[in-house]
Amino acid sequence: MLHNSIDLKTCLRVFNETVTKGKRCDDYYEYHGFRAWFDFDGYTCFLQYNRVTMTLMFHGKYEIDYPAKEDLAAFEQKLMQFAVQIS
Repeated sequence: MLHNSIDLKTCLRVFNETVTKGKRCDDYYEYHGFRAWFDFDGYTCFLQYNRVTMTLMFHGKYEIDYPAKEDLAAFEQKLMQFAVQIS
C-alpha cells in the first residue's frame, strides 16, 4: 500500500541510524526493534518493525505492507519515538 502520511526524511534517518549503529545479522541490521536492509545496488531500502515492512524506493517513493491498521499505527508511533531519540 502507498501512503503519504509518513515523513520520508524521518524514515530515512531511522533507516540510516539502524544501519549505522545496529547489529549486523545475516543480510540485515537490527537496532531498537527495527530491521533495515537494502537491495544489491542500494536503490531500494527496507525498514521493518514487527509485522510492518516499509520499502523506500528511488525518487522518494515508498510502500508500506502491514496486516492490520493497528500494526501500521504501532509502526508510526515507534518511528516517531525513535526519530525523537536520535535527534
